[in-house]
Amino acid sequence: MNQPGSPTPVTTTFVLRFWRKETVGEVRWRGSIEHVQSGEEAAFLDVETMMSFLNRYGIQMEDSETIKPNK
Repeated sequence: MNQPGSPTPVTTTFVLRFWRKETVGEVRWRGSIEHVQSGEEAAFLDVETMMSFLNRYGIQMEDSETIKPNK
């Protein structure tokens, strides 16, 4: 895990999980994301929430819709 004030690692790893949740007459996709280096996890129901988690680690969606790290 990085300590405050330490340089940002060159590589950062995320684990994404997706699954379908079926209820009476409705199918909904759910997901979770984990930042491997810190062990921090979050659940999400939409891309915006997932991206909010990634933004905390300096990753933003560009206009081209390609994920790129912040510089």
